[in-house]
Amino acid sequence: MAREDGSPEFEAFDERIRKARVDAGLAQDERDGKGSRQPLIGGAAVQVGIELVAGVIGGALLGYALDRWLGTWPICFLVLFFLGAAAGMLNAYRYLRKISEVPEDRTRHR
Repeated sequence: MAREDGSPEFEAFDERIRKARVDAGLAQDERDGKGSRQPLIGGAAVQVGIELVAGVIGGALLGYALDRWLGTWPICFLVLFFLGAAAGMLNAYRYLRKISEVPEDRTRHR
């Protein structure tokens, strides 16, 4: 992390970073100090897919490992598979709700 000592070299570095973000189109409302850009639709779709797949695979692997350890082949696998799928859907739902929230300053009509 950069130190907050106000030295000229850190200020110059911060200025170069700010300029690069503006040139790349990544800065939003630099003057107002507001952040939190809305993610792109493709990025949100990838994130939701990862949430779903990770829940299913994680539950299945954990269930398989428990079944091998306890010797109860399909029981833990099936239970944790469906719990993992439900957790993945819940995580995807929470992510979609988070990115769909409209900031207060955008709800007002100009």
